[in-house]
Amino acid sequence: MTLLERAVYFIAGLILFLIAGFIFAYWWTSRIPGRPTGVRADAVFLWAPAVGLPAPRRGDWIACWKENQHILCELNNIDGTEEYKGEFLPYGQKSSVSPNALRINAENTRKNAVWVGDALVPLVCLQTGDVLVPLVKYDESVRLLQKLSGTH
Repeated sequence: MTLLERAVYFIAGLILFLIAGFIFAYWWTSRIPGRPTGVRADAVFLWAPAVGLPAPRRGDWIACWKENQHILCELNNIDGTEEYKGEFLPYGQKSSVSPNALRINAENTRKNAVWVGDALVPLVCLQTGDVLVPLVKYDESVRLLQKLSGTH
């Protein structure tokens, strides 16, 4: 085998290695991470916005449940640390949501959020189409949703 043939094989092998590495990195960063200890079993993972090339996985876990006629939601970061926990209210004319309807639509939930202290808290979209907003930021959340829907 000549030196030129060795160089061609080396370059081809290097290119294949790099392609395989990018495929593996993309696969790894698109997998939902394992649920950390302390995160509710019914929590869904909300992917953080993409930053381009394969990067470390980023996102939050969120779960909502009914407790004593109140809807509570808890937001945990990717490693399970609590970022926010509080009462949420249904947006609009809806006065309540049944406990069975508290299934979160992760794709839509990650689109809109409001700041509550140091936490960026999502407006929780349910699979029924209902939206839950944090009680402490209800007015701000309503203004955001009205702005997005074009109503005032």
